[in-house]
Parts: sequence; C-alpha cells; structure tokens
Amino acid sequence: MDSVTEENARAYDAHAEDWYRAMSTNPGHIYLEKPAMERELPDDLTGVNVLSVGTGSGEELGLLVKRNPRHIVAVDISEKLLAIASRMYPDIECRNMDMMDLSFDDTSFGLVYSSLAFHYTHDWDRLLAGVYRVLKPGGTLLFSTHNPGYWSKGATGAVYTNERGVTLTEHAAVLPGGVRIVYYNHKDIASLHEAVLHAGLIIDTAYDPEVIRNTAVPKGERTKYENMVTTNAKNPLFHIVRAHRPVV
Repeated sequence: MDSVTEENARAYDAHAEDWYRAMSTNPGHIYLEKPAMERELPDDLTGVNVLSVGTGSGEELGLLVKRNPRHIVAVDISEKLLAIASRMYPDIECRNMDMMDLSFDDTSFGLVYSSLAFHYTHDWDRLLAGVYRVLKPGGTLLFSTHNPGYWSKGATGAVYTNERGVTLTEHAAVLPGGVRIVYYNHKDIASLHEAVLHAGLIIDTAYDPEVIRNTAVPKGERTKYENMVTTNAKNPLFHIVRAHRPVV
C-alpha cells in the first residue's frame, strides 16, 4: 500500500461513522449512482462468486445479496468502514485489502463490482490487470468512477505516469462526512476506456448516469437533490462501465 493509499485509509477510518451516516442521505448515491449500478446488475447471481472492490461501509452489498450469489467477498482499505459493512452483513466475507494487490486465485470470481473506488489509483493498468486475473473467462466487471470532467477541480499539481506512458493527475477533495481524500483523473473518458480495453476486457456498455426523476425526495433533502440535477445535467458527476473478460 503506497503512502497516498495509506493516507486515504486513515481519512476513512477517522470518519467512518460520519461517512456511513452521510451516505444515508447523499443524493449522488441515492438518486444517481446506485440506481444506475443496480440496473446493470443481472437479476439473478445464483452460483456466482462476487468480489466487491472498495466496498466502504457496504451501501451496495444489499444490491448483491438479494440476487442470491454463491459467495461475496468485500474488500476495502479502511478497517473501520469494513467493520460497519460486516455489522450490517455478517455473512459476507470482509477483507482489509488494497485493490492494487488482490490476493485471490486466478479466475476466482464471476462478477467484480466496484462502486466509486477505481479513481483512488494512479495506475489503472496495474489495477485492471489484477481484476482481469481474478475474473473468470466470461465474467463481468461492473464499476462506477468519477467523471474526470467534473472532478478536475482540486488539482494538487502532482502527476503520475505509468510504464505505458499514461498520465493521471492528482486531486484532493473533502467528501460528505468530512473525509479528506486524494484521487486521480484520466484526461478524459476516452483515456479511461482505453485502460479497460488495454487490460483485455471488452466493454459492453459505458455511460454517464442521469438522476432519477419523479421520485419522492424528503423535504429536507430537496434543495441538495435539485442542485445535483442541475449540476449533473451540465457536467456529469460519474461514469459507469460494464465489461467482460472474453472466453478464449
């Protein structure tokens, strides 16, 4: 685990309960990212081993559990967020693990699911090589990530170029719950997609999700919701990709 990843882990550990509470009313999750991710999941995961990468406090685990998978492994760098996830879903196997070093056997999972976590690495080649390795041939990768257009603010001035010459920029932000994080941006969506394809994965669908409309929003959250609708229409917040490992 590199020094920035350790810094992010400490930030989440320090505000784990605050983050968990904030997510219960976060409009970006409730009305934008999570519904879009759920639409991309199969209705039935019977017999499928699932890996949840960057599971946090487990907001997405319910989406997976109700689809009846064979087994779910949830990994995250924050021990305290994982403790919350384990508290809510005691039957799920939770492991404190860096997504850059997935310590699982080859072809262990039929689905790798990751909600808003991949942007914490500055080398997608290494990240996706690990994901490809643990996916079964024909298995699915479903992930959401920051849209680099919106998240280009907060640049620290640092850049990272991997062995292949792909450069990502470093940024900083304070998330709901007071979590101070460092994240990394591709220059654009095309560069992000290229990383997925370079890993040997085939992209099935990729898009910027839209906010759910005509839904009941608590009165106290209405202003935040409407602000998000306006913001996301002008400059999408997130990007979703569903891809698969080809059967050779």
